Amino acid sequence: QTGRNGCFSTEVLLAAFDLISFHYESQLYVYASLLEKGTGMRRTVTKTCTIVNDIATITFENTDKFYRPGIPYTGTMLLKVINGSALKEREFLLVVKTTEKTQKKPLLMDRSGRASFKLETSDWTDEVSLHAELKDDPPASEREGKEYLNYQSVTRYLYPFYSDSKSFLKIRRVTNKLPCGQPQHLWVDYLFGEKAMGIELQSRDVVFLVLAKGTIANILRKELPAGAGLRGSFSLELPIGPELAPTAKVLGYVVLPNSEMVADSTELQVAKCFPNKVNLSFSEQRALAGSQLSLKVQAAPGSLCAVYAMDQRTWSSGPTGKLSPSAVYKLLPTFSEDSYPFEVEEPDLPICWTDMFGSLISGVSAVNCFDLPRNSWRNCHRSLWRREARHVCNSLHAGCRRMGETGHPASSHPIWQHVQVTPLFAGAGLEEDEQACVMQDTGMQMEMWLWELVPVGEGGSAEVTVTVPDAITEWEAGMFCTSPLGLGLAPATTLTAFKPFFVELALPYAVVRHEAFTLVATVFNYLRQCLRVQVTLAESAELEVSVSADKVYGGCICADEARAFRWGVRATSLGRVNVTVTAKALHSKKLCGTEMPMVPAQGHVDTKTKLLTVQVSLHHPLAM
Repeated sequence: QTGRNGCFSTEVLLAAFDLISFHYESQLYVYASLLEKGTGMRRTVTKTCTIVNDIATITFENTDKFYRPGIPYTGTMLLKVINGSALKEREFLLVVKTTEKTQKKPLLMDRSGRASFKLETSDWTDEVSLHAELKDDPPASEREGKEYLNYQSVTRYLYPFYSDSKSFLKIRRVTNKLPCGQPQHLWVDYLFGEKAMGIELQSRDVVFLVLAKGTIANILRKELPAGAGLRGSFSLELPIGPELAPTAKVLGYVVLPNSEMVADSTELQVAKCFPNKVNLSFSEQRALAGSQLSLKVQAAPGSLCAVYAMDQRTWSSGPTGKLSPSAVYKLLPTFSEDSYPFEVEEPDLPICWTDMFGSLISGVSAVNCFDLPRNSWRNCHRSLWRREARHVCNSLHAGCRRMGETGHPASSHPIWQHVQVTPLFAGAGLEEDEQACVMQDTGMQMEMWLWELVPVGEGGSAEVTVTVPDAITEWEAGMFCTSPLGLGLAPATTLTAFKPFFVELALPYAVVRHEAFTLVATVFNYLRQCLRVQVTLAESAELEVSVSADKVYGGCICADEARAFRWGVRATSLGRVNVTVTAKALHSKKLCGTEMPMVPAQGHVDTKTKLLTVQVSLHHPLAM
C-alpha cells in the first residue's frame, strides 16, 4: 500500500541470494507492479542491479590509442563509485612509463570524480603506458585492520603515430554534445618537420571535410601563412545545423612541399534537431479542469502542424508510441564514415559470410527495395536470405575466403546494410497488421485529449482556444510540423489539470420504480488546508427524498481526506433520471479542529450529474 505521497519502500535481505556463485549472472532483477484503485490502471517496471566485487573503478576517458611525438597528449581519468556518492578531496596518481623514465603526476579530482591531464610527448618513443590509481592508497600488506577504498585501477598502452618526416596534425576532441544553431570552434595542433617543409617556408592550406549522413556536408579551409612556423595551433569555426545530426566526422589534411599528406579526424556528437524550428505552449501551466485556455503554435511560415495531447499517466506506462527526435532519426538509414559502400569493394576473390549454422553465403549486390511494388518492402527485406548467390561456396573451396582474412579491406557489412529502409513516415507502405501494433498498449487504452491539425500563417504563429477535460491529471502535449523548409518537432510540454476538491456520486446502474436506495456523494479534498463544504442534492420531480434526510449537508474536510454524505432516495418516474449533487466551499470563521478553513480562489464549486435508469418491477401488472 502506497502512502499519501504515492511512494512505497521496503528492504530486501540479500542473505537469501547466492551473490558469489559463478553459476548465476552477477545481477539482481527487481519487478514491481502498481495497481491504481478505482481505475484498474496497472503499471509494471523492471530494474536491474549489478553485483560487483569492487566499490569503485578508475577508467580513462577521451584518450587516443596513439600519440604524436611533439604534440601534447590529453585525456581524463574518472572514478566511478557504485553507489553514486561523490568522493571529496581524493587524488589520482597517474604513472607514465616510457622507455627512458617513469613519471608520477598527482591530480585532484573534481566533484564528478574526474581529473584531466595534459602530457608532453616530445621525448616519447615506442610504447608508453599510463597507469591510474589513487594517491596515498595503502599497499595490500598494510590493509589488514584498516579502512580503505576497494577499487579497480586501470592501465592503458599507447603507441607512436608514424610519420616519415615527423609531421603531424591533431584535431582536439570535443566531448560534449553540440546544440544546433551555435557554431563550434575546433582547435587544431600541428607540427611540421623541417625535412618536409624545406629551407624556404611557404604558406599552406589545411582542408577540412565535414562528413555526415553519408555525404560531404561542408568543406572548410584554413591558410597557414609562411610566418606561422613549424609548430603551433589554430582554431576553426564550424557551423552546426541539422545537416550534421546526429553524428559528424571532421577530416583535416594538409599536403606538405615534399608531397607528404598529414591528416587527422575527429567525431562530433550533434543534438538531434530539425530544420523547422517549432514550439508549442499553453497560456498556463496549471488550469482548472473544465476551463478554457489558449494554445500557442510557433513554426516556419506556411507550416501544417499536428497537435496531440494525451494523459501522461497512461502514455508513460505504454511500451512505445511517443514521437521523439530519437524515434524519427531511427527511421533514417545509418551511415558509417569508417568504411566505404559495399558496391565499391573490389576483392580479388569472392567473399563469404558464415552464419550461425555454418553455411556460407557469398557477397550479393545491393538491393533497392523501393523498386518493388507497394507493400512489398518487408518481403523484399526477408527475401535476401533466400536469394541465390552468384558463387556457391563451401568451406573447402580454394577460391572462397572467409570475411576477416588478410589481404582484404577491413570493411565488414552485414547483408542488412545493403537494403534501403522504408521512407520516413511511410505509414501507407506498411501492412495493416504492422500499423495496428504501432500504438498498442499493455491492456490499457490511452486517454486522448487533442488530435488536430493547425495551419500556421505567414506570421509564423497561431493560437487555438481549447477546453481542458474534466479530469484531474497531467496532460502531455506534443507537435510535429511539415513545411517546404522541412520537418519540425516540438519539445513536449505539460499541463496540469486540477481541482481543489471534487464530488463523486455512487449510484446503482438501475433501480425499480418506488424502490428505496441510498445515494452516496463523496467529497475529496486535494488541498493542503481544511475546507468547510456544503453538499446539496438538487431537487427533482423524479426523485423523492426520505423525510429523515436533509437535502443539504455540511462539514469539514481536511487535507487529503474524503467525506461521504448519504440520502435515502426513492425514484418515482420511469426512464432515465438526472441525479445532481453540488459541493461548495464556504467562508466560515468556525474552526475545523485547530485550523481555519479556506476557500480556493478557483474551483470553489463542483457539480456532478449522473443518469439513473428506473425500470418497471417484474411483478407489476404492466410487466406481465
